[in-house]
Amino acid sequence: MSNSTSKSRKSRKGIGLREIILVTLFSVLTFVISMITAIPFASSVMLQLYAGYALMAIISGPVYVLMISKSSKTGTQILFFGVKALYFLLMGQVLTGVIFLAAGCICEAICLNDGYHKPLRAGAAYALHTTVYGLGSFFPVIILGDKYAQGLIDKGYAEETVGTMVNTYRNPVIVITVILMLVVTSAIGMFIGYLLMKKQFAPAGIVDMKAAIRYLRYNSAQLPAGDTDKIVVTGTS
Repeated sequence: MSNSTSKSRKSRKGIGLREIILVTLFSVLTFVISMITAIPFASSVMLQLYAGYALMAIISGPVYVLMISKSSKTGTQILFFGVKALYFLLMGQVLTGVIFLAAGCICEAICLNDGYHKPLRAGAAYALHTTVYGLGSFFPVIILGDKYAQGLIDKGYAEETVGTMVNTYRNPVIVITVILMLVVTSAIGMFIGYLLMKKQFAPAGIVDMKAAIRYLRYNSAQLPAGDTDKIVVTGTS
């Protein structure tokens, strides 16, 4: 059985207990990262939308790449989104929670049929994740409109603060630029993640094989026979 076929079959299997624990931890970790990266920019809505979320997308990228390398089974994306959806539901943000669950299903569909092992499709799923998370505050304002704004005022929020938020989140230019920024920074985060994975988490078998080939070529003069420029390697998973 080839290695690619093995990976494909593995990705089609349902998520197990080990993967559930791992994905939950990774989802919580990315959520914590989003909270931490927002702190330096908390004084400005605009800075938080652009700088805070951009930093989140870049830093969380390697975490996401590591997660899908450890769990590439069906259900990973739904659980990854589902953990955050549960948080929003518990906080009373039902609309945002439902949108997260729907986005998780879309990303799972994107990653079906070995999509977890295809950087473009896995990256598209991550970009959708960061975009949905970044626009999480927009959804109630855009969809519920004045009713949502009035609800915030009734809860004690200052009218000026609510008015600024509504005007910001309803501005199509801001919405479009935030989406574009999140897509670009998600791609940067994924790129960094794949570079780190390639450098720090290369499969041990490949590392050992390369070391053995280097050893043979370095000591080629001492070998009794054979041509170290013609080495054939084979194996099964």
